[in-house]
Amino acid sequence: MINDLKDKYDFELRLATKKEVDTLVYFIAEKKWEDSRKYIKSPKPKVIIVEKDDFISKERTRILELIGSKVLVQDYKKYNVSIFVYNYIREYDEDIISSLTSRVISTKKGMEFLENEDVLFNLRELKNSVYYKKKVKSGRRNRPSEESIQKTLEIKKYIEITNPEMNIDKICHEFGFSKTSYYRVIKWLEVRNM
Repeated sequence: MINDLKDKYDFELRLATKKEVDTLVYFIAEKKWEDSRKYIKSPKPKVIIVEKDDFISKERTRILELIGSKVLVQDYKKYNVSIFVYNYIREYDEDIISSLTSRVISTKKGMEFLENEDVLFNLRELKNSVYYKKKVKSGRRNRPSEESIQKTLEIKKYIEITNPEMNIDKICHEFGFSKTSYYRVIKWLEVRNM
């Protein structure tokens, strides 16, 4: 089957180069910066370039620790489309790990996160466009995004380490995450005994 893809789409399954990993990590860190700004109430303070660069630099270090250098790339060279597959792996508690698989699609127009339900790709259309701009999503997904799960686990661990009686509004605000999303993900995890 892969040979058929190779012949038709110039498909290659390989590990990402260091440069590609760096580009992917920068993209994820930049998205985390944008997400952290979403929950700041108006009027939003002016952003100092140094503040943004410092945030992104620290996030890049954390992300590299979580995903390592092993990123799988599905290359469709004929259409200049690549899908990066990587794992966030972290010790959650003693003898318990969290392992979240995530994907990012890259076209010549940029990179976008993929959801688990994103399985069909029109390569001809993607050759000259951005993936998500063509999608119309309505309503809430059944499964929280990988980023929401990861952030919720970080907040939960922070609460356990510091003080369980702390104000959850304040903690979520510090993490740049909505309290509603936190409780929704907690409920989703508890139903699955995670």
